[in-house]
Amino acid sequence: MRIRAKYEKGDAVRFLSHLDVQRVIQISVSRAGWLAEMSHGFSPRPRMSFYAPLPTGTAGMEEYFDATLLEKPEIPDLARSLSGSLPAGFRLHELYGISDKEESLEERIAASEYSLDMKGVDVAELSRSLRSFMETSEAPFLVVRPKETKAVDLRPFVLEVGEPRAESGGRVILGMVIGHESGRTIRPQWVLASLSRFGLDLDPREAIIDRRKILLG
Repeated sequence: MRIRAKYEKGDAVRFLSHLDVQRVIQISVSRAGWLAEMSHGFSPRPRMSFYAPLPTGTAGMEEYFDATLLEKPEIPDLARSLSGSLPAGFRLHELYGISDKEESLEERIAASEYSLDMKGVDVAELSRSLRSFMETSEAPFLVVRPKETKAVDLRPFVLEVGEPRAESGGRVILGMVIGHESGRTIRPQWVLASLSRFGLDLDPREAIIDRRKILLG
């Protein structure tokens, strides 16, 4: 029996890494008493799939994972047991069965919809820089990681950018839709960092970023 769960990685746990999230949910599934099919090898683990990893520091309102079970209990019973086992910061939104022939969800992910919450940013300047970004044909960005450095063209991935709006407390809210292609995507933080090319210097680490939903094709 295959199960698909829609869950929330909330604000309190936004700084957990993707691997940490996997471990938390695997432990929660075990505590819930789910009889999960185990992988083979030296270190067997529950046969589960997690999709579209979130960067550390980003919350996700509608995330997904699949699990394969060795039994066929009632879905409401599974949902209740998992909801009671998830730690603070996580919340189960929906649980349903899927066919054994169901394709990987990764192949169906078309885009991610994000909300960016920033402070100390001039709305007019941000709007101008974003407009320039969207009008350019290429937006090369250097991604530096501990073991590799590579150039990525951000522009094809940014499908939509909303108009920034000012909120109370000097906050600025911005919506952004970022595409996925064959499992590849980019981070909103990279887009913010690239705006220096268009006249706006800001520190993307200061932005509070939530993924509102995963858009399926």
